[in-house]
Amino acid sequence: MITLGIETSCDETSCAILENGDKILSNIVSSSLEKHQPFGGIVPEIASRHALENINIVFQEALKKAGVSIYDIDLVSVTYGPGLIGSLLVGISFAKALAYNRKVKLIGVNHLEAHLEANLIGQPLQENSYLGLIVSGGHTILVLYRDGKFKKLGGTVDDAVGEAYDKVAKLIGLGYPGGPIIDKLAANGNQKKFRFTKPKLDSELDFSFSGIKTAVLHLVEDLGNEIHSDAGNLAASFQYAVVGWLAEGVRRACLQTRIKQVLVGGGVSANSLLRSKLKELAAEMELTLYIPPMALTNDNAAMIAKSGYEKHQNGVKSGFDLSAMPNLRIGGL
Repeated sequence: MITLGIETSCDETSCAILENGDKILSNIVSSSLEKHQPFGGIVPEIASRHALENINIVFQEALKKAGVSIYDIDLVSVTYGPGLIGSLLVGISFAKALAYNRKVKLIGVNHLEAHLEANLIGQPLQENSYLGLIVSGGHTILVLYRDGKFKKLGGTVDDAVGEAYDKVAKLIGLGYPGGPIIDKLAANGNQKKFRFTKPKLDSELDFSFSGIKTAVLHLVEDLGNEIHSDAGNLAASFQYAVVGWLAEGVRRACLQTRIKQVLVGGGVSANSLLRSKLKELAAEMELTLYIPPMALTNDNAAMIAKSGYEKHQNGVKSGFDLSAMPNLRIGGL
């Protein structure tokens, strides 16, 4: 079975071809990131324009690389939320037109759920329940998947962790996006040079990152011109703190739920320290840890194709009244 995945939730425009739910034949991604860099963040109009101009080009490239034709497609899977409404509508409109023309099934996919299911391409779950950690520029969520349903256990009460990386990078003067820059700079820094206190929250499974951003701001002001010599130490100390908080959240959630499988997804799952800390935690607690390969950490259509394929196998389908849901939550709630 050939599944076409389409992902246009934000600044990436991606199409992928998946064979039988477990073999990626192609996964083409066109990013508009460079166009957003001068603005220090995502500009919705630029993202949607990029998707509109590139969706067919990316689609044709995906077909070519996979060695299939439009007539081989059996299922069209597309992101319908969450995301930027303009970008989402580009992908949904393209998917509808293609599915209608080819008279094949159309399935709308939750972008957040797909980030977790990216781990399952070619490697099935050992058990039917798991703990999911989604970490990206827009989301920081801990979820429990059991009996075919998602339950939110905790999440950020303010900034997402990826957003915190971007803001801290801007404060230090490192540019955008902040995640990869801070991760690279932190490699040669002293992660214990500056100490950040974890905020107290009502739930031990929630996170807060706005406070550490403010603390970094005060440090930058105090350091003045010396910030250039201490940038690596500040980046390392910031990363050490937030990654520690994320790993501790996973630990507590596993203890509470007694779950032994952990799936991680989202752009921040590419962070080297987070990957290392979670592997250490998995070894300590005897957990089965799934972290996506680097190519599947950011927004991509292969994960959308996988999620759509699984929904199809479970009898799920969407109608041509499928619409964009920018604020869609995990589990469809």
